[in-house]
Amino acid sequence: MNISKVKVICRTTRVFKPVIVEKTNEILWLRLFGEGAHEIINIITVAIKAHLPYTSLRDQIYTHPTLAE
Repeated sequence: MNISKVKVICRTTRVFKPVIVEKTNEILWLRLFGEGAHEIINIITVAIKAHLPYTSLRDQIYTHPTLAE
């Protein structure tokens, strides 16, 4: 994954491990550690609570450069 904001802040160590329900593509839970986790977790929480497929986040257009993109 090539995220410009990560390169700008020079902190590339991170863990982003989602568990996806194969049948529905819904995000079941997520392990998230690293710079900007606080920015990303809010977006993921909305998707989990709304039972959105991970593809709805993948295909979204995000502000650039941010860690959420």
